[in-house]
Amino acid sequence: MRAKYYGAKEPKQPAEISEVLGTIIEKVSVGIDVRHGQLVADWDAFAPDDWVTFGRPVGVRDETLLVEVSDGSGATLLRYQIADLLKAIDEHYGPGIVTAVKVKIGAP
Repeated sequence: MRAKYYGAKEPKQPAEISEVLGTIIEKVSVGIDVRHGQLVADWDAFAPDDWVTFGRPVGVRDETLLVEVSDGSGATLLRYQIADLLKAIDEHYGPGIVTAVKVKIGAP
């Protein structure tokens, strides 16, 4: 048995891909600050020397910067210098882009 469709509805026209992608990007990017990517890319330009030497920024989530270090001694050193890093970030990008720093031991 075949299904019957009643009504004189016009068939839907396909949407332009740019329209669909724009909607998807808007929904995904809510709460993302493009300065976060710039902070990771420009790390060597503004971060204090010990942070450049021992740490590598991974990214920012919920205003918390995640910095990866290769060993425990580097992590301990940097944890005592978080206030200096936050000050450097505020001076370079303006206040509020990052409010906390998490230091994580990761791969070298």
